[in-house]
Amino acid sequence: MNTRAFTGLLCVTVACAVPAHMMASNIAEIDVFKNQVFTQTSGAAPTTPTDFFANIELNSVNPGDFDAVSVSYPGPASPTSLTLFGPSFWGYGPSFATQADMNAAVPTGDYVYTAANSATSDSEMATLDYTGDAFASAIPALTTSTWNALNGLNPSTALTVGFDTFTPGAGTTPGNGFVFFTISNAMTGTVFSDGFLNPSSGSLLLPANTLLPNTTYNFELDFSDRQTGSDPVSGAFTVVGYDLRDDGSFTTGSIGPATPEPGTWLLFGSGFAALAALRRRSLSPPS
Repeated sequence: MNTRAFTGLLCVTVACAVPAHMMASNIAEIDVFKNQVFTQTSGAAPTTPTDFFANIELNSVNPGDFDAVSVSYPGPASPTSLTLFGPSFWGYGPSFATQADMNAAVPTGDYVYTAANSATSDSEMATLDYTGDAFASAIPALTTSTWNALNGLNPSTALTVGFDTFTPGAGTTPGNGFVFFTISNAMTGTVFSDGFLNPSSGSLLLPANTLLPNTTYNFELDFSDRQTGSDPVSGAFTVVGYDLRDDGSFTTGSIGPATPEPGTWLLFGSGFAALAALRRRSLSPPS
């Protein structure tokens, strides 16, 4: 399954904001995300997507609330069974060669989720109304200076990570345009993540000693626009998301020598001056 790096943050951050009187259902959230993926291979911003994928997802209120989840929708693969990827997270994430292919497979219309628990014979439904896309027009990319700094970065120093800004696409729910940035490693998984940043932020701080020296990492920069609401019947929080994603990799450098304190530099400076004076005297002809 193709996934968004910040999927796990979604329910924790927004679904829990649903008023308590609307949470009679054990379905906390349902969502559909469409994703355009760009690949950055240099300091220059990418120009065209290299991949497309969609996510159809459900989060339950508690782990074990359901043991089977499916969704019916206007696409040709309907009905589709979702797979349990976490204690409370069910999903389905096909990839596509083009935007047109993704739109045909995951079209606008009603997405009706059915979640069941065979042990209790409980079956619940929630509906998401997907009306249209709201992608931003900007292409996410790290700035040239950030790209150059990450490659060969001394991990013992902090780095201000710079990136493009964007204006949320038309149709985005006000206040629901976000920036997410993640660094991961094939061996250890996610090592740094910052998200729900304002679209106009343009930068974030990567703290010193977050990364290892001489190590290859992958980064993911997401510009995420969202239409949010709730299902009036179940009370489930609903999200339709439109993510533009910039992927790339970099390799850190060695940890350099510690920078001397200013007082130390003064001592070094006086020592160098004394050595220089001695050298000048040694080269002077005898009087």
